[in-house]
Amino acid sequence: MPYIYNSTILGASTPDSTAAITLCPVNRYMRPWGSDLGVSTQSANNSRHTVANHIEYIAFKPASDMTMDRFAIRYIAANGTTDTWNYKVALYSSTDGYPDSKLTEFGTISIVPASTTPGALEITGLSQALTGNTLYWIAIGVQASGSTDQSLGLTPFVGLLNGDFANFRRRGMASPAAGVDGITWLEQVSSYSGTLPTSTTFASNTASGPLAIRPMIRRSA
Repeated sequence: MPYIYNSTILGASTPDSTAAITLCPVNRYMRPWGSDLGVSTQSANNSRHTVANHIEYIAFKPASDMTMDRFAIRYIAANGTTDTWNYKVALYSSTDGYPDSKLTEFGTISIVPASTTPGALEITGLSQALTGNTLYWIAIGVQASGSTDQSLGLTPFVGLLNGDFANFRRRGMASPAAGVDGITWLEQVSSYSGTLPTSTTFASNTASGPLAIRPMIRRSA
């Protein structure tokens, strides 16, 4: 029998991050599945995201047709960082439960520790239609402007999601040192230089991780 990545039979009792999400009211915000970190703690190290330059992909499937007009992340504190941190955001289609083709880029959110005010950092002016019961992947390309923060193991404190979902466990890990199953696929770890790929496949996957930067999507229709 071939390996089956998407069957609900495998891990049926374990939550799946590719499950459909019921739409919120218009002009309210939605987010992918996962447990919310970085809210009650405000400034603890569990609000620190993956340190290395990398791309992370987070699953998002709306249960019905919708349109989004804003994308946001939550910036909590600088955490002693001095480099500028850039977060390039894009939307990908899905094939076999993994990101496939880049549909659009939304823009870049930057955190300049010396001047960026903590709070919601938004990309506005979007008008992106999403089809109901269609799996999308939100890509966030994370890049620091220098190596000072990374050499110290520092990132800004941001809102995070964590999880350990069945769809990640079904794929397995490349080696016993590959990290843990979780909520986000990782690519180009330590080598991402600012360009999100036009397309990707599971062959490009580096690892999965239990933490993801929390994407907030505002529904406009």
